[in-house]
Amino acid sequence: MNTLFFHVGPHKTGTTALQKFFMDNREALFRSNLVYPKRFQRIFGHHDFRQPLADKGLSKEDIAFFNPEPHDFLLSSEDFISLGKDSFEHLRNSLDNKRIVAIYTWRRASFKLYSIWQETVKHGGTESFFSYYHDHLARPAQSQMLSADLKVTALSHVFGKENVRILDYDASTANDSLLQDFMAMIERPWQPDFVTPENNPDAVNKAMDITDIEIIRALNCIFLKHFNTRGMWVRNQYTQHIDKLEQAGLAELKKVVAANIRELKVGNYFLDNRCEKVMTEKFADNIVNYQPNSRINTIRVAKDEWVFDKDAQKLLGDMGHIIRVSEQ
Repeated sequence: MNTLFFHVGPHKTGTTALQKFFMDNREALFRSNLVYPKRFQRIFGHHDFRQPLADKGLSKEDIAFFNPEPHDFLLSSEDFISLGKDSFEHLRNSLDNKRIVAIYTWRRASFKLYSIWQETVKHGGTESFFSYYHDHLARPAQSQMLSADLKVTALSHVFGKENVRILDYDASTANDSLLQDFMAMIERPWQPDFVTPENNPDAVNKAMDITDIEIIRALNCIFLKHFNTRGMWVRNQYTQHIDKLEQAGLAELKKVVAANIRELKVGNYFLDNRCEKVMTEKFADNIVNYQPNSRINTIRVAKDEWVFDKDAQKLLGDMGHIIRVSEQ
């Protein structure tokens, strides 16, 4: 029986780099009997496979694409992480002649939350970091963001615990071995001629500076309130018209934000230690590269007070006008 490796992410665990790597090395992977299909692919990952699973509506054509093939398959999308148990069961029941191995990449919560909060702002979010963080901290045992064991448990119930593999993202990044560790997990040898992200500068979803994130968040609030603008539109316009914004005083606005930034140490919070204990007790045999975490990171967050600065308010108004007029 052949295998479908089902990589569910989650977000901010190297998924973009991994998917770009799979796409760039599609032919080399196929020579080892592993298909990274073009079907269902959008950008780098298989994001278009999520909705049929959510609707529990895989077509006969979809199923036929996988079932008769004498190959292993790899599907990867961080959007799979939002699916529920019933969607996973639909996948298992539909592909009844494939062994499905679920792959979950585990990143410590306090590291991941900061990155995901930034990503929500890029996609139109308006919450401050402290508000976003509190929403999860208030219910840590129910938050799949903080309690990785919740999603891993659901995957184990559907596909069998023996068919769940967990990659310790923090260990892989500390050892600079994310790609190599993932390849070992899907039972493929590392090849020296693989195309790697060093040759593809667009392969990584790079973090923005906190001053840019805060300004985009403020602009998201303005455009949501006055024009009901949602999604990535503000961020896209911000980056597209950055030269005009700089001419209008962006550097001065960033100085106001920077004056209200504080640094926080993360990595050894109670929620990190709790999750570490639960994951290693419940899934020790499933984590392929576990290393105890002793790393402490520094994150930079801005206090909300910067938006009350009169100069900042004027500059924000100018920026919003530039963005709106430039699109017309």
